[in-house]
Amino acid sequence: MSTMMQAVEAVLDALDNRDLPTAREHFHRIVHSNPSAVTDLVKRLAATVVIPPGMIVVGFGIDIWNNPHRDDYAWRCGDCPWTASNYRSMTAARSAAEEHARDHRTTGKPVPVVVEYGSILHTAGAAWWSS
Repeated sequence: MSTMMQAVEAVLDALDNRDLPTAREHFHRIVHSNPSAVTDLVKRLAATVVIPPGMIVVGFGIDIWNNPHRDDYAWRCGDCPWTASNYRSMTAARSAAEEHARDHRTTGKPVPVVVEYGSILHTAGAAWWSS
């Protein structure tokens, strides 16, 4: 297994255990040993987060991005490439996500539902989407 894959697995394991200090340690180790790998590492980590179509998922940045550098709140849309990060509160992130959902209506696209990461709606939608 490549060093990058080992780093991704180590970070993912720590994030699954909600052990942010260990995730950060692994993340920093790979970043400092190979700064050019940061973009690839973040893309690989983010790809592990399922954002089902028809939903905008709101939550902690580490959950939305699977990235130990994200401390604040964020949202990601399952219907388009739009996303936003670094909100200081869940309320602010949810409000921005709901505004994005309304933007879908103005373009004639279906309006995604705003759900919280890990909620029943999110996990049921993720299970439906991945099957």
